Amino acid sequence: MNLRWGHRAGAGLAATAGATALVMLVAGPAAASPLFCGAGRGLTAQNAVQGAFEDAQNSAQSEGLYGACTLAGEPQIFETFNDPYFGHLFRAQVTVTCLP
Repeated sequence: MNLRWGHRAGAGLAATAGATALVMLVAGPAAASPLFCGAGRGLTAQNAVQGAFEDAQNSAQSEGLYGACTLAGEPQIFETFNDPYFGHLFRAQVTVTCLP
């Protein structure tokens, strides 16, 4: 039995196993809690944020996540004074994470 190539094969297998473990460690949390973005508009800031939250929930449900959703960060609110159709208008963007 020739064991001359055993050391090189063991090092290659160890490197492959280490790289695989690193990928699983990094990708595991990202796969467990995806982020979904939503956008909305309304005559008040609250209506715009609520519309954006519902839009993000709908995006999560399209991926099969029907559980509770929570905000991941602060909503971004933009105020417009010269919208051609509504005049004074609020736009909002939120990012949420949802449970399965």
